[in-house]
Amino acid sequence: MNLIFQTLVASLAICSTYAAFGQGQEIDYLANYNAIESATYSVIKHSPESLPLDLLSVCSNVNNNNPPPTPSGDNVIIVQADDTTNILTSAQVSAQCSTNSICIIPIGIIFQVDANINLGALVVRGIVEWNDVTQNGNSSKQFLCAGYVAVEGQGKWEMDLKYGEGYIYIKDNGYVHHHLRSRAFGSYAALASDYPIIDINGRELTRTWSILANKVQPGDDQIALMHDAKLMGWRVGDRIGISPTESRASGLGEEFTITAIDTKGIITLSQSVQYQHDASFLPPQSSHQQSPALMSAEVVNLSRNIVITGDDYRHVSCDDSLKESVSGEETSTEGCKCASFRNTCTIGLHTAVMHGGTAKIQNTRIERCGQRGIEGKY
Repeated sequence: MNLIFQTLVASLAICSTYAAFGQGQEIDYLANYNAIESATYSVIKHSPESLPLDLLSVCSNVNNNNPPPTPSGDNVIIVQADDTTNILTSAQVSAQCSTNSICIIPIGIIFQVDANINLGALVVRGIVEWNDVTQNGNSSKQFLCAGYVAVEGQGKWEMDLKYGEGYIYIKDNGYVHHHLRSRAFGSYAALASDYPIIDINGRELTRTWSILANKVQPGDDQIALMHDAKLMGWRVGDRIGISPTESRASGLGEEFTITAIDTKGIITLSQSVQYQHDASFLPPQSSHQQSPALMSAEVVNLSRNIVITGDDYRHVSCDDSLKESVSGEETSTEGCKCASFRNTCTIGLHTAVMHGGTAKIQNTRIERCGQRGIEGKY
């Protein structure tokens, strides 16, 4: 799987569901929330050493270091270029916009993300270009922070990183798009003629997963795969997961960081294995098993060099005045609506493509996402 989502109740990135609760189980859900959150991996929480140096100090909403919108909501900045070019750099955009403004990239303007930038919110009606060339270095790390990112009209978000690392950080700073709503990364087509485009491509792996070539025992710190790790595009520093092989899915998977890959493709792990992971071949044995079976643990590469992430989840109280989206369902697209079974909603970031256009997001990790209790923001 090239696209990794990390949601509140389940994490494909760790290949297991820790817990799941229906909308009517709010009391049980809230009672187990801290355990769910602590068991869920996120780059921001578990691997801060891998982040760009200033990302958390600049973007995170700790100590309210990102101001909320002005009460009137009128701090909207349409960036401008001079007469000599239609291309703006991160520094030129930052000079016009700030952390307490909605920054609009208009039609005809190309915003090249060539440095870290922190905005109140970002609306793209022109073009955003973010690639290894604009990022000025094959191994560099770069981030863009905003309360929401909305690609509108004929706008384009073009992001292609094969070597560098890019982080889109959606802040919990109170900015709300009129349709995508809060903490959103996505696109919105207001007119039938609108066609916003989101095109995100991270480092492509020849294979994102393989299987064990040999059984792994507790205490082992190396694994051999059916496919050569280097030829698959895997690298030192990548995070990998090994699935359990106990019967009836009763075992536990494990996560590791690759510390070395030798010339034969043997992977050295960051720590010793705790559980046995089988790798066996079963030839045809009877009329009930006429085909051979390869029964080996799957090994998946969980690292992506583009990450869409953001501030922590936040519980918000319901509002009974919000308009019901579908009669009888007791939900609203406008926010957390009170219901017979709901007093609280849990808000993370969310992605959406609304009413037209296209979005292609490949080889990317999306985490801290989902808005429990809000219509269409799952």
